[in-house]
Amino acid sequence: MPTDALFHWVVLNQDVLDTVVKAGDRAVIVDRLPATAKQPEPGYVLEVFEQGETLDVVSVPSSWVTLLPEVWGQADGAAIEAS
Repeated sequence: MPTDALFHWVVLNQDVLDTVVKAGDRAVIVDRLPATAKQPEPGYVLEVFEQGETLDVVSVPSSWVTLLPEVWGQADGAAIEAS
């Protein structure tokens, strides 16, 4: 997953236990999490939306999401080009 993925939309690949977040939900990456001794895979903090409203904010390993080309706040939905 690219390191410039902040504010990209993603789709969850699996349910997040102990939350209302389910596989197939759409979310926006709001922060990146580095790998640690307890969690060797880097991850993301996601704001999960349902019908335009925030459903939950969760932290997941990066492998739990599929990155979409859309970026939050862009009118045309196209990904930001690297300069």
